[in-house]
Amino acid sequence: MDETPKDEIDRLALLAHAGAEQAADALAQLVGHAVVAEAPIVTSGEDAQPERAADARGGLDATGVFFEFGGCLEAIVGILFPGDSSDRLVRRIVGIEEGELESPIVESALMEVGNILASHVASAIADRLAARLLPSIPSLAMSDAERAFAAFAESSTGADAARIESRLLDPDGRLIGRLLLSPRY
Repeated sequence: MDETPKDEIDRLALLAHAGAEQAADALAQLVGHAVVAEAPIVTSGEDAQPERAADARGGLDATGVFFEFGGCLEAIVGILFPGDSSDRLVRRIVGIEEGELESPIVESALMEVGNILASHVASAIADRLAARLLPSIPSLAMSDAERAFAAFAESSTGADAARIESRLLDPDGRLIGRLLLSPRY
């Protein structure tokens, strides 16, 4: 029996959440404190556009790392960090607490964190499907990551494709990052 589109989206949301939980655990190790993944929110069409996103905080200074997943699930994945979280994360990773950070250091740190988190997402999904799933080489958006991901998603999966979002929060409930998954059909 074939799954209905709603059943398929529910299944993908469960898979995306498993990936987000595993990514949150990895991020917690990187930042040195607990990180939790909220239950996913599914949007599509106009609801998934950056100006209508449920939580488009971060504005123009938000950064993001984007991937294409290939194997048992064809999808694109974005890991977005609001500007203040991005800065704190990079400083924690590179061990420079004060002063100016050079762009190559910031870019390298964000791409490495993105690789780590995307690998955890892919691993969690692949384990549940007992299949192979690999992330591509990352693409980086150093500003306005919400719009950059929306453009990437539209060109890769279409304007009306589902978008599954899990927010990653610190122990105080502050937004650290967002994991976005958009399947290709």
